[in-house]
Amino acid sequence: MGQTTGSSVLRTLRVDFARPPRWPVTSLWLLASLVLVLAAWAGLRDTQGWFALSEGKAKTAALQARLDQALVAQAAQAASAAVPPPFAVDAKRWMALSTFDSGGVLRSIESAQVAGAKVVSLEIDAEGRRVELEVEVASADVATAYLQSLNAGMDHPVWVLSRVQAQGGTESALILGQIP
Repeated sequence: MGQTTGSSVLRTLRVDFARPPRWPVTSLWLLASLVLVLAAWAGLRDTQGWFALSEGKAKTAALQARLDQALVAQAAQAASAAVPPPFAVDAKRWMALSTFDSGGVLRSIESAQVAGAKVVSLEIDAEGRRVELEVEVASADVATAYLQSLNAGMDHPVWVLSRVQAQGGTESALILGQIP
């Protein structure tokens, strides 16, 4: 053990090299495992949230479709309620016909006797209280005379000459009347 060489003494030293502690490597593995577990947990939670969101969108779309159907049904019901029943429309037409003086119209047409004028057609719109009279005339002067004869004895003219037209040698006049 001790050797002497000249004046100095050499001694052997026993050195016991210390092993590095294992705790940093182990703790790194534990930390990495913890990070992976947390990442997996967050991914699972986000995936579940995504599925819940998709499910919520599907429910919302279904509710919107039901709401749209309800609104269409409500609009159809309101539209059907706004339409008067058929008997009311017929009753209104009968009332319009009964208040329209068709006899007075026919009397005024019969009383207007002008040479060269012949009634071709007569259309009566009782609801609109309008009369359309087509007269075959010899000339435009005859049409004017017939119009004056129709309006004779009235405070306000009821009959108006709409047009005079010639077709194939015959002239026809369209006279419109707005009956009060």
